[in-house]
Amino acid sequence: MRAVLRDAGGARLAVVAGFAAVFGAVVLGEFLAFRRGLEALRGLDLAGLALSLYFLESVLVLILLIALVSYVASGLWVFYRAGDTRFLLASPLPLPGLFALRAVQTFLLTSWPLAVVGAPALVALGTAHARGAGFYAAGAGTLGLFAVLIGAAGALVTAVAGSALRRAPTRLAVGVVTVALVALFAVAVGRGVVPSTSDFYAIFEPGALNGKPASIKFIETKFALWPSHPYAAALHAGATGSEAGSAATRAAAWLLPAAVLALAATLGLGLYRRALPTVAESFVLAGGEPAAPGRGRARSFPRRLAGPVGALVERDLLALVRNPHEWSRAAFLVFLLALYTAFLFVAPLGEVADRPAAVARLLLLNVLAAGYFLTAFGLRFVFPSVSLEGRAAWVLFSSPVSLRRLLAAKLGLHAGLLAAAVVPIALAGTLRLTGDPRLVAATAVLLLLLAATTATLLLALGAAWPNFREPNPEALSTSGAGLAGTLACLGYVALVGWCASRVALALAAGGGGLPWLALAGLVSAALVAGALALAWRRLPTLEVV
Repeated sequence: MRAVLRDAGGARLAVVAGFAAVFGAVVLGEFLAFRRGLEALRGLDLAGLALSLYFLESVLVLILLIALVSYVASGLWVFYRAGDTRFLLASPLPLPGLFALRAVQTFLLTSWPLAVVGAPALVALGTAHARGAGFYAAGAGTLGLFAVLIGAAGALVTAVAGSALRRAPTRLAVGVVTVALVALFAVAVGRGVVPSTSDFYAIFEPGALNGKPASIKFIETKFALWPSHPYAAALHAGATGSEAGSAATRAAAWLLPAAVLALAATLGLGLYRRALPTVAESFVLAGGEPAAPGRGRARSFPRRLAGPVGALVERDLLALVRNPHEWSRAAFLVFLLALYTAFLFVAPLGEVADRPAAVARLLLLNVLAAGYFLTAFGLRFVFPSVSLEGRAAWVLFSSPVSLRRLLAAKLGLHAGLLAAAVVPIALAGTLRLTGDPRLVAATAVLLLLLAATTATLLLALGAAWPNFREPNPEALSTSGAGLAGTLACLGYVALVGWCASRVALALAAGGGGLPWLALAGLVSAALVAGALALAWRRLPTLEVV
């Protein structure tokens, strides 16, 4: 084992195997959760049949939204600003071929929701209803048609957005499009996807309309305008033998992808042909216009933060704000956070406030979701921050600036930003779940510990094992140190979520939650101390090669 890890190729294979194991564990966990839920719904007879359809409709809507926003956020960069765009424009490759290449490339980068969520849901559905190989083959074909629809729609929306904002700065274009999609989809999810109390009353209502259960008819009406509805109805009918769907929806499952593909190949290609030369050949003056006489002296830097360390931290912030590629990645994570927020504010969480076990489970899920977002943001922006100094890091290391002070300043900045982005939303969900001030205060303490510890772990590991030759943050996050940080953060998040559920049960039983808070605090202190000690020990030995 040591010989394999010492070899560069073997070490890379070990990292790949580690991330594959994490991915497999996530998919397996989703499959088990989906199967258990679907098997429980199967025992509810007609109401369970309707709820399983609601589950499929919601899952496919979320896959559609996540994949589409991810496609557009990444596509605005890949279609127009990729590093090889000018080279390909000068090559014999025709423009339709370039458009198709970018569409397929972006789809392969952003179709992960189909694999991470869609595949486990399909297998769980077939397992819960004891279906054979024919169902899985038909279900794979249904998801394949759904994937074609997503890819074609993503290419079309990207081309429309690129044409409309072709003269705008790229970061402005990414920001405007993503904010518009986030607002639109958050409202749509809030109104049409997350079930309300009245929805449950309608689902459990007996009766039939034209030979079809009223509950099934209600759900079909609710999701009729979503492009994912024909595919959810087809999967549900194939697994349960229900009457979900109709001849129109079965035809739409084939016609929708064909129609959107035709639009992408005609309208999308025309808009791409119009916008690409303008975007690809655009330029800006790095220094801006020269100051006219009498306007005063140039503003000093740093403008907001004081001292050498403040200048370096402010430089990092400006680099993030001015980088459109970073905006696209951040925008997608913000979209996921917006979906989570919409769920918290629309779902009838208050209905279970009188059931301590249900409150504890929902609080566990709330803390786990907050931990996921903290880890995702941290891996993307906190972990690579030292490595992104690049080959010029020797200037920083040889300067009189204290590396410990700089690392402490980065830690304070990133921990504060992570806490400001995630903790208020998670606390809002807790307030909708319970009105007990003791439980809300305990949850706030746990969430702040989670933000501080996650930021410390990822920053320290990124500083202890930097890679100054790699400019890509995604590649940095998937290194061996990134894998170690991912595993450490996920394990810590699971522990804090478990402590939160124990606090809820202890307070409901008339006890106190202090022992569980103390446990989380001790583990956090140990992780923070160990990570910082590792970073302090390795920083003086680093060499920029």
